[in-house]
Amino acid sequence: TNLATKDTSCDSAVTSGQRSLTAQHPPRDASPAGLLSIAEETLAEFLSKATGTAVEWVQMPGMKPGPESIGIVAISHGCPGVAARACGLVGLEPTRVAEILKDRPSWYRDCRAVDILNVLPTANGGTIELLYMQLYAPTTLAPARDLWLLRYTSVLEDGSLVICERSLKNTQNGPSMPPVQHFVRAEMLPSGYLIRPCEGGGSIIHIVDHMDLEVQEFNFSLLIFSSNMK
Repeated sequence: TNLATKDTSCDSAVTSGQRSLTAQHPPRDASPAGLLSIAEETLAEFLSKATGTAVEWVQMPGMKPGPESIGIVAISHGCPGVAARACGLVGLEPTRVAEILKDRPSWYRDCRAVDILNVLPTANGGTIELLYMQLYAPTTLAPARDLWLLRYTSVLEDGSLVICERSLKNTQNGPSMPPVQHFVRAEMLPSGYLIRPCEGGGSIIHIVDHMDLEVQEFNFSLLIFSSNMK
């Protein structure tokens, strides 16, 4: 697949390959067609966050763009959960960047383990993966977290490479993962990486990390409150 493109602007909108959501959602279940439906919806929601206005972003001051560094960083305002968006330039080709990003334990220190439980190729040349991921506990007082994720890797019509993820929940009628002892299930809202090749080499990466830990944090606070009342 040709990944060449001339557009290297962090702020330019990505519309090629993005599919608008219709009012009538197709059935979603654990079948290949159901998983593809969830994957395509995840892709559309991620792109709307990465380059659009689905989330109100507040740019952090003092960020200076440059090679091998994150140039633009913003945090969410007024949306469920906590989201961060970043854009940066790296001196690697998109396919190599994707390999590194998908190997989360190699760079994410909080990642304890990742199991790829299923891999499904799609007709458009993409890949759908079902992942179970465990995170280390942030402190000795907080429980460790785990996530049950769908990850979708695809190439847009403009040649950009996309890796997007989201938690699978019962409301989606997709495959389920039972609770695991000693872990609290966290939720990842549509997140991921948009990797755009630069003319002359390297890549520009748009990153969105969107997590909703409100329920878990509330339960943890309630636990502390209850223990203090005894």
